[in-house]
Amino acid sequence: MEDFERRRYFETLATTPQTLKAALKGLSKKVLLWTPAPGKWSILEILCHMRDMEREAYIERYTRILAENEPALPNLDGEAFAILRGYRGQKAPEVVREWVALRRQTLQLLRKAGKAQWARAGVHATAGRLTMEDLIQRHAVGNDEAHLRQIEAIKRRFAVLERLAASPAALAAALKGAPDDVLRRKAAGGKWSMIEHAAHVRDIERVYQGRFSQMVFGEKPSFWMLDNDRAAEALKYAGADPAEVAKEFKRLREDSIALLRALPHEGWQKTGMHPEAGEITVEQLAVRLADHGDAHLGKIKALRA
Repeated sequence: MEDFERRRYFETLATTPQTLKAALKGLSKKVLLWTPAPGKWSILEILCHMRDMEREAYIERYTRILAENEPALPNLDGEAFAILRGYRGQKAPEVVREWVALRRQTLQLLRKAGKAQWARAGVHATAGRLTMEDLIQRHAVGNDEAHLRQIEAIKRRFAVLERLAASPAALAAALKGAPDDVLRRKAAGGKWSMIEHAAHVRDIERVYQGRFSQMVFGEKPSFWMLDNDRAAEALKYAGADPAEVAKEFKRLREDSIALLRALPHEGWQKTGMHPEAGEITVEQLAVRLADHGDAHLGKIKALRA
C-alpha cells in the first residue's frame, strides 16, 4: 500500500466523527428507531454496532497485531450483539459519545505505528490473514463509509415512505364533505374535476405497484404508460363515489408500502426503464410516486377552494 493510500484511509477515520454527527443532527427518536425493512437495523442499532466494533474489533485487532506475532482474530457476531446487548434500548447521544472517545483511541494507536509495522498481520477466523494495511482499509471503507451510506439511505427511505403513508388520509380529507357540484365541476378549459383527479391517483397506484413488482422480480423491465384520459372515460371517473375512491386508494397504498418495506437495500437500487425518465431505481420511482400524489392533491385542494 502506498503512503498516500494509508493517509487517505486515516483521514477517513479522522473525519467520520464530524460527518456522522452532521448526519444525525435533528433526527427524531422515531427516525433513529425506524427499521428500513423487517430484520434490518435501525440507525440507533447501527450506531451501537459501530461503537462495539470500534472497541472489540478494530482497537483490539490493531493492538494485538502490533504486540503479537500473527495473533488469531476471532470473528464477532454483530447480529447477536444487537439482540443480547439490547441496542434498541440504548440512548443515541451516549452511544455516539462513547464511539467518539473510542475513535480517538484508535487514531492515537495508529499514529504511533511505524512504517514497518503496517506489514504486521493477524489471522482472522473468516477473512484469513489481515495486515495492518488491510485492516485500516476495511475500517475506513467497509465500516465507516459503508455505515454512513447506510444511515443516509435509511433517512431517505423513511422520508419517502412517510410521504406515501400520509397520502390516503390527506386525499380523504380533501374530498370529505365537498358538495357534489364542487366535487364534479370541471376545471377551466374542461380539465379534470376533483373526483377525476382522485380516481386517477387511485388507478396510478396500480400502475406503480406493477412497476415496483417488475423491477424487484425482473431485470430492468420497460414500463408501459397509461393513457390517462382514455382511462378516465372508460372507468367513468366523473361519476365515481368519493368515499369508495378514497377507501380503495388507501388499500392500494398500504399494499405499495408493504412491498417497499419488505425490500432490502439492494432491492431499492434495482432499476427499470421509464419512457420519460429513462433508467430509474425503485427508490427514485417511489419518490416520483410521492411527487405525483402531492401534485394531484394540490390540484384537488385548489379546485375545492
